Amino acid sequence: MAPNGPGAGTSGVAGIETTVLSGDPTAAGPYTIALRVPAHTGIAAHTHRDDRAAVVVSGMWFFGYGSRADDAKLKALGPGSFYTEPADAPHFAMTRDKAATVYITGFGPTDTHYIDATTDLRQP
Repeated sequence: MAPNGPGAGTSGVAGIETTVLSGDPTAAGPYTIALRVPAHTGIAAHTHRDDRAAVVVSGMWFFGYGSRADDAKLKALGPGSFYTEPADAPHFAMTRDKAATVYITGFGPTDTHYIDATTDLRQP
């Protein structure tokens, strides 16, 4: 499938390609999205209303839980790594020298709420 840009449950960060693989993240029911995140890209602390599970497909993904990005809380996740994004649990992520592809599955509708609204890059 071709990337279809930012949408429900995505960060809105420039350069990240989001593709809906299955379902509809804006509607009730299961969905899966693929995130292709370029090297040297960060996603500020945010939450989603639904429980989500993710698998790192390629590259290196750095993920942490907390209400603000903190390098000390990042865990390096390589291909095959599995992690969860519990509903309403603040988390953040980034790539370093390698891009990453991550598949995320949840039960929609989903959304994204930044802890600090000034870090929400989806706003004009």
